[in-house]
Amino acid sequence: MDVLVIGGGVVGVSCALELAKRGASVTVLERDLVGHGCSFGNAGWLTPSQAVPLANPAMLFKSFRWMLDPESPLYIQPRLDLGYLRWLIEFLLSSRKSKFEPGAMALVQLCTASTNMWEALAARNPAFSSFERRGLLAVYEHARNFAAAAKANELIMRAGVSAEHWSAEEVRHREPAIIGPTVGGYYFPDDAHCKPYEAVQVLADEARAAGVRFVERAEVIAVSAPHRSEPRSVTSTAGTFSAERILLAAGAWSDDLGRMLDLRVPVLGAKGYSLLLPKADPHPVRSIYLIERKVAVNPHKDALRIAGTLELVKNDFSINQRRVDVILRGAKSMLNLGDAPVVQELWRGLRPCTPDGMPVIGRAKGRGDVWLATGHQMAGLKTAPASGVLLAQLMTGETPSFDPQPFRGDRF
Repeated sequence: MDVLVIGGGVVGVSCALELAKRGASVTVLERDLVGHGCSFGNAGWLTPSQAVPLANPAMLFKSFRWMLDPESPLYIQPRLDLGYLRWLIEFLLSSRKSKFEPGAMALVQLCTASTNMWEALAARNPAFSSFERRGLLAVYEHARNFAAAAKANELIMRAGVSAEHWSAEEVRHREPAIIGPTVGGYYFPDDAHCKPYEAVQVLADEARAAGVRFVERAEVIAVSAPHRSEPRSVTSTAGTFSAERILLAAGAWSDDLGRMLDLRVPVLGAKGYSLLLPKADPHPVRSIYLIERKVAVNPHKDALRIAGTLELVKNDFSINQRRVDVILRGAKSMLNLGDAPVVQELWRGLRPCTPDGMPVIGRAKGRGDVWLATGHQMAGLKTAPASGVLLAQLMTGETPSFDPQPFRGDRF
C-alpha cells in the first residue's frame, strides 16, 4: 500500500479519503472502532466562530487559578511528570497575543472551509441528515464579559466570521429556550452543528467507496526502524502491515505512538464530557454557548446534547462525577430542563491538545516517510475535512489550499 493511516477518528478518515481521491492506496488502522474515539460524542459543533487555539492570552492567568479548582472550566491535573511539566510550560509560553492571533486566523479559515465541505456532504448524502446550519448563539450573563466580547470578536470577524449583536430582549425573543439571566448575546449565523458520530460514519462510507481499507481493533504495538530498501512494518493486534508512508492521526495516543517512531509529538489528552438529554421545552432553535458556564448546547432533532469542561489528564478515562454535575447545573440554570433531567447517555473523550493549541499537519521532523495529522484539540470535527485536504495536498506535492506554516508537522 502507499499510505498506512494510524487512527480512525474523523481526522484520520478525512485524510484517508482525500488521499484515496488522489489515487493512493490507503489502509486505516483503528485501535477501537472507526469513529468511536473523540469523534463519537463531542458537542457536534461546526463553528468557525469558536475555532481559536486553546493557548490564548485570556487563559494565561486564569490557568493558574483554575488549576486549584476541580470545578473550573479548565482543570490541570497536578502530576509529577517531566513531559507533562514541559507541555504546561510550553502552553504558558504560547499564550501570547503574537502567537494566538495568527493561529486563530488560520484555524478560522480551516474551519470555514470544513463547514462548507460538511454542508456539501449533507447535500449529496441523505444519510447525513443531522447537519443543520442555523448558527450559534453565545449567551452572556454579565455585562462586563459581554462588553469584553466585542473586542475579542473583532479578530474572528477580520477572518471573515459574521457576527450579530443581540440585546437581552432579542436573545429571549429569538431563542425562547433561554430562560436564565442574560444581558445579551452574539449570534454567528454561518455556524452549524450535527451528530458527530453520524458525520464520521458517512465520511467513512465515502472513504470505503473511494477504496480505503479500514482495519478495526488494530492497536499498534510496534513499528520497525526505517530501512533504505524496504518500507517500515507496523505490528498491531490485527496483524503486521507495511507501507511506503505512515500517517499518524491517532489523537490523544499520538504521543506514545510518536515515541515508537522516535518522534516527539507533544499531544496531551484533555478530557471532556457530553450528556444526551430528552428534548427541552422549549427546544433550542440553534446551537448555544453558555459563555460564563463554558457549556456547549447542541439541539438534535430528537434530543439535546450538552457538553463541557476540559481536564488536562493525559490518557485518564475515569469519570469525575463532580465535573459532570457542573455541566448539568450550568445548563439547568439557563435552559428549562426540568428539576431532574434524565441523562440518556454520558460520554467522555480525550481531545488531543498540543502546547500551542494548533493542529499538527505535515511531514514529521527528520522523517521522510512519516506524516502527522493530529493535535486538533476541540476542533477535530469542525476542521477535519479541510485538514484532510491540506495533508493530502502536502503529501502529493500539490499547491496547498491553505497556508501550511501555522500547522507545520516539524515544529516540535
